[in-house]
Amino acid sequence: MNDSDNTIFRVDETSDLPIWAQLRNRIAYLIRTGHFAAGSQLPSVRSLAANANINYNTVTKAYRDLELSDLIVSVRGRGMFVQQNISPENEDLEAANALFENCLQQYRSCGMSYQDIRNHLIEIIERLDSEARAAEEERQRYGTV
Repeated sequence: MNDSDNTIFRVDETSDLPIWAQLRNRIAYLIRTGHFAAGSQLPSVRSLAANANINYNTVTKAYRDLELSDLIVSVRGRGMFVQQNISPENEDLEAANALFENCLQQYRSCGMSYQDIRNHLIEIIERLDSEARAAEEERQRYGTV
């Protein structure tokens, strides 16, 4: 995702996850971190599909899964809303943080300073971002967007 635009989701072409699962995970993350506050309305299925250049049914499937997970609720005729009782804590995020801290400890045991680790991680993130952008550009060349 690019910070300079209003897109809340961009397909990661390099991911093994189906697009609907990528979208579900992204929206769940945005809910858990407070980007979408409790009770706030989510983008409509049609607008999110158009903004992310994905199929309407893909968004519907992601929203349905979020609803089954009790993260969002559908209000007939009004749209999708974030549940009122969502806590900002996320077990999945906490598990990922624990794994990340373990990775940091392993980097430190290799003799890397925190600055070395930061620079190394930035290189990894930039490489993955570049690969995702290249995959999207290739997809656009073939007219699949």
